Amino acid sequence: MKFDTKQEGLRTLFKPYQALLMEHLWTLNEKSRVGLSSGQAWKYLQDKPEKKSRASVIIFLNDMVEEGILDYEERTGKGGYHRVYYPKTDREEFAEFVSNLINEKLKTILA
Repeated sequence: MKFDTKQEGLRTLFKPYQALLMEHLWTLNEKSRVGLSSGQAWKYLQDKPEKKSRASVIIFLNDMVEEGILDYEERTGKGGYHRVYYPKTDREEFAEFVSNLINEKLKTILA
């Protein structure tokens, strides 16, 4: 994630296609836990102006796992194991997480 003050909403933190995917994941998970594979995420973007390569989608999803924003389960399927991604938090908890990250970084910069 990079903080870009020139953008609005989630685009202050994510590229346009990444913001769309995060919104999609949160919307899917509003009522119950629903996972999304990298293939499903890629297909979701195909009719959007922000469509990207499948590799870009996979890299983004894995980066979000490393940053603690998404979690995944491995499932078996055609071709072996596949990751199914879930948000670790809802939108509000994510906003608090980002706010805390920014505040902590500012403290180290301004200390």
